[in-house]
Amino acid sequence: MENTHRHSLECLFHPDSVALVGITTANPWHWTRTFLDSLIEFEFDRPLYLVNPKGGEIKGHKVYTSLKDIPGSIDHVIGLVNAQIAAGLVEECAEKEVRAIHFCTAGFSETGDPKRIKLESELVEAGRRTGIRIIGPNCMGIYCPQSRLSFSPAFPRESGPVGFISQSGGNSIYLVRQAALRGVRFSKVISYGNACDIDENDLLEYLAADPDTKIICLYIEGIKDGRRFRRALEEATKTKTVVLLKGGTTEGGTRAVAGHTAALAGSRSTWEALCKQLGIISVRSLDEMIDVLVTLLFLPLPAGRNAVLFGAGGGASVLIADEFESRGLRVPALPQELVARMQEFTPAAGNILRNPVDYSQNLMDAEGTRKAFDMVSEWEGTDFVVTFVRTGQFVLPWLSGSRINMLLGRFWADRDELPKPVAMVLEPSILPQEAEAILTAINECVSSGLPVYYSFGAAANAINLVLNHAEHLSKTA
Repeated sequence: MENTHRHSLECLFHPDSVALVGITTANPWHWTRTFLDSLIEFEFDRPLYLVNPKGGEIKGHKVYTSLKDIPGSIDHVIGLVNAQIAAGLVEECAEKEVRAIHFCTAGFSETGDPKRIKLESELVEAGRRTGIRIIGPNCMGIYCPQSRLSFSPAFPRESGPVGFISQSGGNSIYLVRQAALRGVRFSKVISYGNACDIDENDLLEYLAADPDTKIICLYIEGIKDGRRFRRALEEATKTKTVVLLKGGTTEGGTRAVAGHTAALAGSRSTWEALCKQLGIISVRSLDEMIDVLVTLLFLPLPAGRNAVLFGAGGGASVLIADEFESRGLRVPALPQELVARMQEFTPAAGNILRNPVDYSQNLMDAEGTRKAFDMVSEWEGTDFVVTFVRTGQFVLPWLSGSRINMLLGRFWADRDELPKPVAMVLEPSILPQEAEAILTAINECVSSGLPVYYSFGAAANAINLVLNHAEHLSKTA
């Protein structure tokens, strides 16, 4: 068999056929069925084969008793077999001209057991001998909506500009689902686990050259080749925005990494220095990564750091101002002339017209709210506007929804006509009476193309990180 070029990974994302080897025939709720459910949900439109020694049929698909019984060649195999027979499956795949195998199977080097480490070494050797590329083991594999590949039926079917390389399967699922709720869509997501063959370097080099990917996110626990990884990052940052989350930078995190993917970790200061040198946005959590993605995709880059904060609540106004200014963003006072114009139609009681603008009592006045908002957003002293509502702070639950709707009503129809970039902060409540209003508001923001954040600090932090990145690019241009 001709050996596949080491960096030619296109077959992983656009296979001509897929075989699920080791799928259970007995238990419809078994984890191996997730892969079949995902491909069915995404209407995978190329040959799809199921393999289990027991044979039979699952959801209208014939179950072959072995790979050799499948007519013709197979492009991509998802290996759901146990660790002890994984290397043997590679040998079988070679006879069917398989180009790549994704092993979801766990129980290899991540256990620390010498016998299990040897099983992974045998897997690597079989891959090298046959020329078959291996993803994993101990991972979820590939999500590529364009080619109708997915490892979760709950993922969006639409494609987007974000590529995500994740050493963790669970983290990849969390990021896609949580980010999707806020409008983020993905070109390709890869959960690559132990990286016995295809590793972060291969995947980063691929996404750096991928025309469908504009932003590259990485969750990394450890790297195989530091020099190559740096070169790959350097190349990627020439044309793409890179956002990186490094896992395992503390003593406890390092222990967890060793037991999760058997990777080598590293100090936070080393990774922070690397990100600073290369102009990479460094984040400290998946939620922070999502906030940054929302900012990059949906907040037009502000011309500067001056913000007008417009919303509801005196105490909330104090806290959001502190969050923004503590992160290097500015909340300048409104000029007296502007305040006087707003006072002409705004009752004095219950409203504070400074900056932040607390419009608590007047939010029920749609015309007044719109007029005041337009005035502050047109003010030459601001670069962007942040609207905010903290649900759960109102005496009557229905007031949360009404105030959210009043603020959002300004943006639904004509976002492109807004004079300044606008962000929406909804501090959510878990109270049942208000949760529905929050979800509706999030969906409205997404459909209107607005960035939505769940806390004052999250919004301030993400906007600051993106502005820092833009400022870095301008200095190095």
